[in-house]
Amino acid sequence: MLTIILAESELELVPSDILKHPGVLTYAKKHGKKPEKTILDSSYHHRAMKMISESERRGRPDIVHIFLLNALESIANKKGELKIIIHTRNNQAIYVNPETRIIRNYPRFIGLMEQLFEKKKISAEDKILIELKNYRTLENLLGQEKYDSLIVFSPNAKKVKLASFINDLKKKKVKNILCVIGGFPHGDFHFDFSKVKHEKISIFEDDLTVWTVLNELIVNYENSFL
Repeated sequence: MLTIILAESELELVPSDILKHPGVLTYAKKHGKKPEKTILDSSYHHRAMKMISESERRGRPDIVHIFLLNALESIANKKGELKIIIHTRNNQAIYVNPETRIIRNYPRFIGLMEQLFEKKKISAEDKILIELKNYRTLENLLGQEKYDSLIVFSPNAKKVKLASFINDLKKKKVKNILCVIGGFPHGDFHFDFSKVKHEKISIFEDDLTVWTVLNELIVNYENSFL
């Protein structure tokens, strides 16, 4: 089983310190929602975001959207070999049922996430498709998962050939692999991974998009394990 956590993803509701900003109010009114129940998105809230910390990093729900579209359509997921968790900057965890078909239309996806943050669960035919839970830290979330090997992808780590790396895990008879990919546009993790036993790797000499790392990981896992 391959578990992938999209960690510290920039998916959050509009923070309280900019709820009264004209741009936030206009956006909320246009969509018929209260400002505090709308998802922060740098495409629409960029002026207001100048007033919050780490503004260049935050408000990127589009990364989560593309990540889910790629992960849930993968062969590994269709064969029941993939578990996906979205971890947010506010230490919330979104668990996604592998049978979930994520909305391809981006504005509708944002509406779905706003619904999730409000109701905590999205269900259909008595089946929970997406669920949101709160954790104190990423370490707490990692502690809830069963794995034999924890792999963290970072551009600031040792370079490896991913195919060989994954194949070595197969040779070592590692059954449950937990991989962490950063869900932010640039930079590195805030979490100090020295708190947990892990191996940190990089798969290319330049920065890669989140979905490129995801697809490389899944395809190489499929080639070795499926």
